[in-house]
Amino acid sequence: MSVRGSALGFLLLWEAALGLYFPRDTYSEKLYVDQPAGTPLLYVQALRDSQQEVPRFQLGQHLYGSYRSQLHENLWFQIHEDTGLLYLNRSLGWKDLKSLSALNGGYPLLNIHLHVFLSPKPFWENECLWPSCAKVSLSIINTTAPTCSSLKAREFCFLDTGLSFRIKENKPPGTFHQFRLLPVQQLCPNISISYQLIADAGVPFRCDKESMEVSTRRPLDREQREKYELMAKCTVRMEAREVDVVVPFPVTVYDEDDTAPYLPRGINTADAVVEYKRKEGTILAKLTVQDADVTPSSGELIRKYTNTIVTSDPWVSESFRVDHMPNETTVNSNGSLVRATQHEYRLVLNRSFPITESRSVQVDVLVNDTDFQGPEGSLLLHFNVTILPVSIRFQNSSYSFSVNRNAHQYAQIGKICIENCKEFYGVNIVYRLQSLSSNCSALGILTALEETTGHLYVNDSTVVQRPECTEIQYTVVALDKQSKKQAKTSIIVVVEGTIMPQEQGCPSSCAVSKRRSECEECGGLGTLTGKCQWRQGDGKGITKNYSTCTPSLKTCPDGVCDTVESRYPAICPQDCTRGEIIGGHERGDRRGIKAGYGICNCFPEEKKCFCEQEDDKEALCDDVCRTVIAGAVLLSFIISVLLSSYFIHRYHKNSPKPPIASAEMTFRRPAQAYPISYSSSNVRRPSLDSLENQVSVDTFKIPEDPKWEFPRKNLVLGKTLGEGEFGKVVKATAFRLKGKAGYTTVAVKMLKENASQSELRDLLSEFNLLKQVNHPHVIKLYGACSQDGPLYLIVEYAKYGSLRSFLRESRKVGPSYVGSDGNRNSSYLDNPDERALTMGDLISFAWQISRGMQYLAEMKLVHRDLAARNVLVAEGRKMKISDFGLSRDVYEEDSYVKRSKGRIPVKWMAIESLFDHIYTTQSDVWSFGVLLWEIVTLGGNPYPGIAPERLFNLLKTGYRMERPENCSEEMYNLMLRCWKQEPDKRPTFAEISKELEKMMVKSRDYLDLAASTPSDSLLYDDGLSEEETPLVDCNNAPLPRTLPSTWIENKLYGMSYPNWPEESPVPLTRFDGTNSVFSRYANDSVYANWMVSPSAAKFMDKFDS
Repeated sequence: MSVRGSALGFLLLWEAALGLYFPRDTYSEKLYVDQPAGTPLLYVQALRDSQQEVPRFQLGQHLYGSYRSQLHENLWFQIHEDTGLLYLNRSLGWKDLKSLSALNGGYPLLNIHLHVFLSPKPFWENECLWPSCAKVSLSIINTTAPTCSSLKAREFCFLDTGLSFRIKENKPPGTFHQFRLLPVQQLCPNISISYQLIADAGVPFRCDKESMEVSTRRPLDREQREKYELMAKCTVRMEAREVDVVVPFPVTVYDEDDTAPYLPRGINTADAVVEYKRKEGTILAKLTVQDADVTPSSGELIRKYTNTIVTSDPWVSESFRVDHMPNETTVNSNGSLVRATQHEYRLVLNRSFPITESRSVQVDVLVNDTDFQGPEGSLLLHFNVTILPVSIRFQNSSYSFSVNRNAHQYAQIGKICIENCKEFYGVNIVYRLQSLSSNCSALGILTALEETTGHLYVNDSTVVQRPECTEIQYTVVALDKQSKKQAKTSIIVVVEGTIMPQEQGCPSSCAVSKRRSECEECGGLGTLTGKCQWRQGDGKGITKNYSTCTPSLKTCPDGVCDTVESRYPAICPQDCTRGEIIGGHERGDRRGIKAGYGICNCFPEEKKCFCEQEDDKEALCDDVCRTVIAGAVLLSFIISVLLSSYFIHRYHKNSPKPPIASAEMTFRRPAQAYPISYSSSNVRRPSLDSLENQVSVDTFKIPEDPKWEFPRKNLVLGKTLGEGEFGKVVKATAFRLKGKAGYTTVAVKMLKENASQSELRDLLSEFNLLKQVNHPHVIKLYGACSQDGPLYLIVEYAKYGSLRSFLRESRKVGPSYVGSDGNRNSSYLDNPDERALTMGDLISFAWQISRGMQYLAEMKLVHRDLAARNVLVAEGRKMKISDFGLSRDVYEEDSYVKRSKGRIPVKWMAIESLFDHIYTTQSDVWSFGVLLWEIVTLGGNPYPGIAPERLFNLLKTGYRMERPENCSEEMYNLMLRCWKQEPDKRPTFAEISKELEKMMVKSRDYLDLAASTPSDSLLYDDGLSEEETPLVDCNNAPLPRTLPSTWIENKLYGMSYPNWPEESPVPLTRFDGTNSVFSRYANDSVYANWMVSPSAAKFMDKFDS
């Protein structure tokens, strides 16, 4: 064959293929490992555009994974060119799956995608677009083919992916679906499976009972019916049993342009009158055209529908234009809704007309549907336009106004406008004043651009104060700038009132005042009577009716920056400010404060406004009253102190003295001017931390991170949730957080003014770590305020506080308790989480935490203080791992060792952490085992009755906590595995998660928590507060500072490094009885017990003395 003949044959084939299309864009099937070669998978069908077309199916040369990533050349699948049968060309084995998974980025391969084309195949194979290409999605089942007896009835009939089809209208009938699941049919040939369509009589579809193929009986008409909601029924017969499975079988009919546009009710003419509204863009008239076809996409719309003004008059073509506005609508056709298109054609002014323009014209518009073949595709629309001239005149010959003698400059006394001024649009009117008495000219007039109203205001406040100026007369001239036509009227302004003395030292703008008393005492620019006016808001959050000080309640604030206010922004910055607005607010469309929180006041010179909570309360009593109350309170306090001192002294005098300093013995170290650290050569040197801590936090410049920076003005701080010596956590409301409309409740961490750079570094460390993590069971970072003020960390708000408090409260109150809002120090059970805890709940808590720790382990992060106090409980009993102030990134090293001053959570620490200062993910696993014990005992204190100095050797000898009374053997075994002495023998968090999942499945019975909790008081109350319990001082010991209960517990809740006395109050004895010094853990002496506040210790010592 010649080259010309080959090219011609190819073009004919391509032209034929253009009409062929797939009735589905995606076909699905299951694929098992080691299915034999030759296994049929599914049939792919194609429908024709004409009877002469013959489909030829071509399979793409590559396999695709998730996100359209090209995996490998196709070596396993083939398709029959004529029938569309897709089958296995070669068995897909375990080795093949492993290599394909490696090509998939190492992730498990869940699906394989193929592309099927109607010949000829396109040059770019990875571009698979319906209708000429269909995707085949094969779900990989990571096992061999199942037995017939293990399959359910539905698995014999249908896949879980569902069925849906789209068929073009007016096309020849054809087969578009094959019901049989070919792999199941080959696997279970003895199972009888039949199909049928469930539909109303007369539907154009049929199902062949022999071939199980579904086809159309006749060409479809979308304008008659667009969607067919059919049902497919499958009957499975197994031995003596028969099962029916029914699934939806929807068919959508696709549109082609086969109907001409038409005029509803035959109306093709509209009338329009141009009078007051003469501005460019004014819509004069509309006509509607209907089309039964669907609305095309925007790009196709411009090409398909055209409109042209038919005229030979250049004035008409320059003065008017036609805008086309299509809208999709629905019409009722034979009882079903069918989509259609309604085209609206608008005649629009293409330029502004002067008020003198006067004429009548007819504008003809030709509308054309270019895709419809035939003359019916065009329509002619007619617009009859009448343009009327407009006269400029005032409705009255004179007008009267009044002004107060105390009015300040720019006080607005009224407005004046020509007749029908509110109807004008596009007419530029300006107003001018002509004074009839030169000595008493006090007013000015301003007109905004494109406005037709003149604003009268006081231009010279000294004039209105003159005794002789009691009545001022003006002539007002209104001028149309385009036509120069004008009109005149007279105004009389009566001066009223007597001159009042003005308060000295008042700001020039009323908006500066934040308190009502200050506002109403002072005057300012724009005041009508010489005094500012107070607008009292409703106090309901961010509202348009916010409290503020204004020169006139009539004009400010009203949401509009009028021409006088815009000329002099200090009059009403509430309406006109373009500057920064700080606090809760909603900005106006262009300028001003649309809505505000509490009281909004502004400083025009600084171009700043503030919307803050109202804090000015009226005094309840005068100075004498306050003095009496203060004296009474002081006297009561002195009496209370004296009585307390007396009874405490008697109690200590009569109490027997124990042989040791009690279970709350304090650590002690030699007094030093500053902490000591050691170099690698064991030479003592001053601690860098201590030297750096002497530098002010304010000198530390924090670099801005645009991704996380949150506007400080959008953050409204609320009540304090937790407070310590160096910092605090407050509840707050964030406006438009992460682009979310409205307000979000958050928690904000911040430092106090007395914090040093050491505390700031801890907070920055937590900030940088939280940036990297994103998991549902790890506390979420929303952002930070790091510029122009103190550092604020904005984090997720946990409604019920710490898990430890949550568990303890649930043990006390039982199932019927309904608590209040939780915080960091005290948590309650709030509705709807008021039901009693079950064992399933406790396992769920542990599982959630294990999932969060698994994520941190995968991120190569070591928490180092995993405990119930550092897990927060959010709404819905969601666990949130928190407190990362001293966590460390171990991506490049598997352990982290740090030696410095501080206190460490001994009872939660792994053996290698206590003895060798090694911190890894496996040491976190040990802590997780202790956390499990806390959960099972509903917030019990670990190792009850055992002092920390004893715990060191006990753990070394193999001692572990006993199984709690209500703990299953399975759960206790998991704890013991977490407490293995060798870190590599402990389970990973992934393994822990799987074990807890199994326990959740097995857990069915409710746990009577009130009856099953241990009765030992030591378990729940060892005389220590939550913050004191887990921490042990190691100021002189080489133990790492690690996590002094992390940032919130150590810094925020008041647990800093106290100045310990030099000697211990009692001798400390080693367990081996050799001496009283435990040199393994201290430089010179033993400091091993729970910590108490040094101030409290000194207080007690004074009473004892």
